[in-house]
Amino acid sequence: MAVTKRAKATIDQVVGGVKETVGRVTGRQGTEARGAIQRVKGQASETVQKATRMAKQNVEKARGAVKSATQKVTGSAKGATTKARAKTQSAPKRAAGTAKASAKKATGRAKSTATKTTSRAKSAAKRAS
Repeated sequence: MAVTKRAKATIDQVVGGVKETVGRVTGRQGTEARGAIQRVKGQASETVQKATRMAKQNVEKARGAVKSATQKVTGSAKGATTKARAKTQSAPKRAAGTAKASAKKATGRAKSTATKTTSRAKSAAKRAS
């Protein structure tokens, strides 16, 4: 499709130039003006096509640079990832141990509170009788 746009731009330039020349020779200003417009339209289209092509090339260069930089960063980050993975694997074990200890403490407190409550209830019952 780009080839047809490029060809159309070239055709517009050539045909516009011919119309412009014919208008000058015959003295018809309308034909000369339409020819100039068509020629400039072809030039503008060609310029847009070149700019688009250059922009695409720059995008591809940038994409390659980003990919290269990402690979460099990823390569150096692999060692850090391995260390972090080792730490995260031991973290659940530590957390499980801490959770067990907390559960034992809570159970002990609950038993102690239950014993105190029972003893207070018995004392209150003796006083009431």
